[in-house]
Amino acid sequence: MRIGIDARPLQHETRYRGIGKALEFFLAALPSVLSPDDELVFYVDKELPKPDLLNTLSKSRTILVPAPKLGRKRYIRSVLKSFTPIRPSVKDIDVLLQYDANLGVSTRVPTVTMFHDLIPYLFRGQEKKIPAKGVRKAKNSLAGNLYWQKYLRFLKQYAKATHVIAISESSKQDYQKHVRKNPKQPVTVVHLGVTKSHLSGKPSATAKSLAKDPYILYVGGIDLRKNVVGLAKTFYGVKEQHPKLRLLVIGKEFGLKEQLQDLGWFAVLNSNADYKKDVVVPGFLSDADLGYIYAHAEAFVFPSRYEGFGLPVLEAMQAGCPVVAYKNSSVTEISGKAAVLVKDGASMVPAVSQLLTDKNQQKTLIENGRKQVKKFTWEKTALETYRVLKAVAEK
Repeated sequence: MRIGIDARPLQHETRYRGIGKALEFFLAALPSVLSPDDELVFYVDKELPKPDLLNTLSKSRTILVPAPKLGRKRYIRSVLKSFTPIRPSVKDIDVLLQYDANLGVSTRVPTVTMFHDLIPYLFRGQEKKIPAKGVRKAKNSLAGNLYWQKYLRFLKQYAKATHVIAISESSKQDYQKHVRKNPKQPVTVVHLGVTKSHLSGKPSATAKSLAKDPYILYVGGIDLRKNVVGLAKTFYGVKEQHPKLRLLVIGKEFGLKEQLQDLGWFAVLNSNADYKKDVVVPGFLSDADLGYIYAHAEAFVFPSRYEGFGLPVLEAMQAGCPVVAYKNSSVTEISGKAAVLVKDGASMVPAVSQLLTDKNQQKTLIENGRKQVKKFTWEKTALETYRVLKAVAEK
């Protein structure tokens, strides 16, 4: 079987985000499930360096794709296409895997397309920000409308797919309810895996210093559905009963001061100067440091209101950190009985406070978490994806 894979998510800014990292880990595990007769054909942006990972995969070749330079300019890319759709041929491949539908879904060959989540669609209009003023307000409004129209065009790409793979049962339900136009279009759930990279290597002195005093931990982004304002309120509520507790927040987006200001993050922090000094933003951490921080946290608190998959929850479990999260979307699905799940939108303070004082509950959650995370491996993801590709190619 000749498997075509659009590898461009490994070349652009998406390589640092969920889609790019998922494709990277999937490709690293893929050789373990391939048959001797299989060949990989990668489509890559000819203007950018070929990803190193592709050079390590035997029995593969690449096809170069031109790039529209104008579409990559800031603001212009909100109107024009940022990428050139690939034009695969049945002479080259039997089936195509598209991890990022934003790059276009081809109808020239049987195509399997990944569906990750429906976050912009489900949360549009729910932003409750501190309103911007003047020129910034006008720019935000214009950009928001342009990107929304672009997002709607992106969703229409899925109608072209021969088969869709959803990364969770929750995502599948969202896709079938809001996106799928043809009820006969097959949709298969293939969970993502969790990497063990943060469990290896030696932590730095910085990580060890951060972990000296008790803390609860958050790892992730700051967009609306991540509910970081709710996280801050939870910490302040718990700290009343646990005065030595700190909050560590890890994620590169915590450097975006304007966005945090708009969300109301600083309004919560500034409401108590004594508590504010115990909110720690350490910045970038290596995988080894992150693993150490996970492992030594009192609890991983994840107040997200929606997740396509919720990888940080599994990372915490893998490191032996008890989890408190909301009972919603895919979080319920991947957590099983290995996390404290709070009613969606309710206060997390009682659950976190109880966990901090209940050693038996902590022990049970850690044990259940380590069992639960074993269900999610990249080898399993690769095998189940390969089976879908093979079935589509043969049909």
